[in-house]
Amino acid sequence: MIDNVRNSGFRTLRIPVSWGQHTKSEGNYQFKIDEAWMRRVKEVVDYAIDNDMFVILNIHHDNGDQWNHPYFWPSNDKKDQSIRYVTEIWTQVAEYFKDYDQRLIFETLNEPRLIGDKNEWWFWPVDNPTQNNVVEAINVINAMNQAALDAIRNNGSEANRDRMVMMPGYDASPDGVMTNKFVMPSDQTPNRIGIEVHAYRPTELCLTGNRLYFEEKDKQEIRDVLSPLYNRYVTQQIPVIIDETSISDKGQGDETRLQWFEAFYSIAKEFKMPCVLWDNGTTWQTYQLGLKEGWSDPNTNGECHGFMNRNSGNWNQPQMIAKIMEVLGEAPVTDIKDIELTELTLVNNSGNLSIINGGSNVLMNRIMLFNTNGQLILMENKVECISVSTLPKGVYFVVVETSQGIIKTKIVL
Repeated sequence: MIDNVRNSGFRTLRIPVSWGQHTKSEGNYQFKIDEAWMRRVKEVVDYAIDNDMFVILNIHHDNGDQWNHPYFWPSNDKKDQSIRYVTEIWTQVAEYFKDYDQRLIFETLNEPRLIGDKNEWWFWPVDNPTQNNVVEAINVINAMNQAALDAIRNNGSEANRDRMVMMPGYDASPDGVMTNKFVMPSDQTPNRIGIEVHAYRPTELCLTGNRLYFEEKDKQEIRDVLSPLYNRYVTQQIPVIIDETSISDKGQGDETRLQWFEAFYSIAKEFKMPCVLWDNGTTWQTYQLGLKEGWSDPNTNGECHGFMNRNSGNWNQPQMIAKIMEVLGEAPVTDIKDIELTELTLVNNSGNLSIINGGSNVLMNRIMLFNTNGQLILMENKVECISVSTLPKGVYFVVVETSQGIIKTKIVL
């Protein structure tokens, strides 16, 4: 399944992990992660890493309600346990993955919120909420983000000191990080933390609600949501990733959903915000059959976000995936002519990216280096070596044009 995701053009896999039900009290840990569960998480992470993808790993669905697995709960009376939970989970995860390079990204929490509260998904006004329990929750979430980041950084490994860590505000909504109550944590490593938000917009079209068709005015709503995030964070070199977005299949046909993909991904690209497509396995067809996997809402079908068939590993709606790649300008891997690594190899030696030409019939035309924002950093024609010793540490994309085709790869400095 993950091979097909990568071959379709996606370069990032977000792996949502619920840890709490796989923990027990042991030794100094109140929440000791079961070794078999940790190995299974690693196995899935490695599927993506072996495909040279970025991986976002998080704590997911452990924000229970007061009756269902309340491993953390953003309130003052649950603050101590919540801080202990995220600290212990990230201490163990950071240690287990300490040798992984910067392709592995940690996301502290998923949609932390007051589950079941009337303000579970919104608060008002954004700048200065008047709901006391929401303000309290935001303050606790700030503390949990700080605790998670400290646990990761204090692991001591060089990889974890430099690792990109993404974090949400209240309920992972754009408002949650736009409110003045949200506080970015203090970090010992500069420029290595970012913001993650979920944006199913317009909500009444993409999630709950009776809207079925995309309208021209929706473009402005999407822009109104993303523009403030860009101005507040991206312009200050703080990355923002939309690590959940999608439009629910409500039986409205392909055209309106394709229009939404065209609009949303184009605007997100304009604002330099990568998007992660949410896929919960539920389609309109399975919903009609009464198969309610994936948190389908029985009243609105707002959670039918099943793009890939979990059994076959094939896309249910390949035209949707093709539209994403068209907007982003990403070619499927199978469209790139492979060059055998016995003929062309990239080696990073002492700050020099060496292009080793082992085949006499391979002529080097151009070497280009891009950063993860897609900006061209270096370009040389008719050379076989580029020095990268002056570049800051991080991930770079390498594109080499040759007489036999193009090779694309990543390097991590």
